Amino acid sequence: MVKGPLTIFHLDDGKELRGGQRQLLCLAKELSALGHKNIIVCRKNSPLSRQAARIGLEIFTLPYFFEWDPVSAVILRYKIRTEIKNQALPAILHSHTSHTAAHSWLASPGLNCVRIVHRRVDFAPGNGISTELKYARADRVIAISKPVREILINAGIPPGKIALVNSSIDLSTAPWQKNGFEAYRKSSRGKISALFGIKKDAFWTGSLMALVPHKDPLNFIRSAKIVLDAKPDTHFLLAGEGKLRGQAQELAKTLGLEKKLHFLGYYPKPYEILSALDLFVLSSREEGMGSVLLEAMNAGVPIAAADAGGITDVIENEKNGLLVPRENPEALARAQLRIMTDVELAKNLAAGGRRRLADFSSVKMAESTLRIYEEAVENFKPD
Repeated sequence: MVKGPLTIFHLDDGKELRGGQRQLLCLAKELSALGHKNIIVCRKNSPLSRQAARIGLEIFTLPYFFEWDPVSAVILRYKIRTEIKNQALPAILHSHTSHTAAHSWLASPGLNCVRIVHRRVDFAPGNGISTELKYARADRVIAISKPVREILINAGIPPGKIALVNSSIDLSTAPWQKNGFEAYRKSSRGKISALFGIKKDAFWTGSLMALVPHKDPLNFIRSAKIVLDAKPDTHFLLAGEGKLRGQAQELAKTLGLEKKLHFLGYYPKPYEILSALDLFVLSSREEGMGSVLLEAMNAGVPIAAADAGGITDVIENEKNGLLVPRENPEALARAQLRIMTDVELAKNLAAGGRRRLADFSSVKMAESTLRIYEEAVENFKPD
């Protein structure tokens, strides 16, 4: 049995503060509360570095020039050696992105450390030696959903090396703790209405997503057109940035949605958006798990979602959301219209979402991850 606190390096090269980065922070916060040392290894002045500093986590920065960057690996190697020179227990190198799994592999040979790699997306890793070095030769690989686990197995990763740990949220960080949810919702709705000129007393349907192909924002927009044909007073809010923004705006214009579909861009406070919505939609064609669904459930919003990837680990159809086939805007629109026209259904789905959150607590996620660390340490054999 492992005795004593662990030193954990959380590696993330992200330039944005998205779901994966929020999961990292949630995990590090819970592990710190359990007495373990957490070092966030990120880009200088990144949103992740700023948020980590804000909540009191230690930060170490790397340039992360490219995936197999030897400069970052050498700097990381020196930092690891410095941190653990007087420690008997191996350090934990926990890569939260695919690229940082490469930096971890380059930095670790001969050091007293174990390598953990997180896989958060539901598409196959690349073939060949890169996947072999980053995943198959890691001490453990964490998949965030059953579909992600199956993809890793199909890519040749030994099943016994893969652990399943769903993403989670920290319920204690909800910003309405002091004044109550209804007051927070009213304030958020007023703020968003004023900022973006959205009719305050309309029905608001929305989504938070990166505007990238696997999130399929065009599916969301096409479904909005169908809903608006039936419910013309609805307003759609789409928060997020990405390479498809131009194409998404052009499609909205072509469909005549400019006055009813609002592009909010990157929004730094997701709960302000979620609490203000009457309905949340996730239109992805690929999704590791969709941790934003947990935040939407915490905000008491009924959900309509595509059945892509790990979304099915979170949403139980007709219980805490409605699931429809991916890349099917007609089905997605029908689900939205059902929720909009059936008040009792909307209420039941929102209540089911709040109950479902018990399965995705940050404490449970941290405890499961810690057991994986401890097993890896117990089985560690130095080079």
